[in-house]
Amino acid sequence: MLTAALPEIEHELSVPGIFESWILPAVLLVGVAASPFVGTAGDLYGHKRMLILSLVIYLVGVTGGLVSPDIWVLLFCRGLQGAGIAAIPLAYAIMRNQLPRHLSSTAVGVLSAMYGAGTFVGVIIGSIITGFLSWRMTYALLIPVTLLLILLVYRWIRDDRPKPAKDSPDLAGFISLLLFLGTGLTLVSLPSGQYAGISRLLLLFLCLLFFVVFLSVEKRVSRPLADFRIISHKPVAVFMFIGFLSMIVYFILLQMMPYIIRLPSGLSLSSEMVGYIIVPGTICDMAAGAVTGWMLPYLGCRIPCITGSLLLLGTGLLLFFLPVSVPVLVIAWMLFAFGMSVLATAGLIGAMNNVSARRTAEVTGLIQGMQTLGGMAGPVITGFLLSTSQVIMMYQEEEWIVPEAGTYHLIYGTVIAGSLLLLLVSWFLVGDTIDSSGEIS
Repeated sequence: MLTAALPEIEHELSVPGIFESWILPAVLLVGVAASPFVGTAGDLYGHKRMLILSLVIYLVGVTGGLVSPDIWVLLFCRGLQGAGIAAIPLAYAIMRNQLPRHLSSTAVGVLSAMYGAGTFVGVIIGSIITGFLSWRMTYALLIPVTLLLILLVYRWIRDDRPKPAKDSPDLAGFISLLLFLGTGLTLVSLPSGQYAGISRLLLLFLCLLFFVVFLSVEKRVSRPLADFRIISHKPVAVFMFIGFLSMIVYFILLQMMPYIIRLPSGLSLSSEMVGYIIVPGTICDMAAGAVTGWMLPYLGCRIPCITGSLLLLGTGLLLFFLPVSVPVLVIAWMLFAFGMSVLATAGLIGAMNNVSARRTAEVTGLIQGMQTLGGMAGPVITGFLLSTSQVIMMYQEEEWIVPEAGTYHLIYGTVIAGSLLLLLVSWFLVGDTIDSSGEIS
């Protein structure tokens, strides 16, 4: 819902573009660290209980976002919204545990399609609200919707509370991972300044320290946040990498879209046009998730992963070589969203089929964490690329600092490079079939 409002938020709160590029990653930063933690906690204490708790924390985040006075409060509230992402592995586990096995892949595909549905509704409503009212009103709309969702989960989701477990979730791992990712993201987004060199050295030291602490914690706990036995299993590791890289490429382009659509260095269109241009792609996203989930038991994972990679590559080439226009952006985003959804759904189901059912939330938490980590890195990369060459232009009767038109081609080139790497991994490392006999219990 905030996608169309990114230029307004940057201008209203008077923050450099590199800090504005945290608005999307702030949610993902917490989500990537919390997803495996919440997934494991759901396996131990009950998925419904943890789902409700995650949604309550999300509600606090959207309520705070409505009244945020500055960028720092907004980013903190966006971090609380990361609990919504952390709840997704719980949904996968509930589906796998409460549906017949032959329907679980299709159900996961349908759930993946709901990401597209959410984007469809969010982008349209968010762009309209931003154009006619204010980006803050998007939060006002989310508060009653979240309350309703909590009530529906409480009423309709069956409780699957397991027997009391001796283990406990890896809280120390969650905190150390969150600190490692936070300092790492700050390091790469730190702007130039008088003390930038010293600050970078300090952040690099803290980043390495938190990473060492995280590894040390994971070796000692009985239920680690990152079970290296799962991660080292080749099929799971390959799908984790595909999820990570595909989300980097996806969010690089998503972060760019409102800038090239709205600013005078691009098409100089209204905020509503962001929704109109992106929405056809979200419909493709919805369709691709459901179709991939239905066809995966017959095709295996290799063909969908190759197909998705080729679609991402074709999008990058299309944008790089053709002059930017509304039809080009619409077609490019349709191809891109379809390919991304195919990759994400195939990778998720492929990883799930290589572990036992009782570890579904754990492995989907890891996959979701890697996808979220990619989503966190993508906007920062875009923010860095767009800030490499900027000019002052008049926009809405004010002076705005905007990227030069040529910087958009840096983003297209990055998308092409990432897509080529995805194609190579899918072609050479993804197996033709899912080997359920090799699953980890």
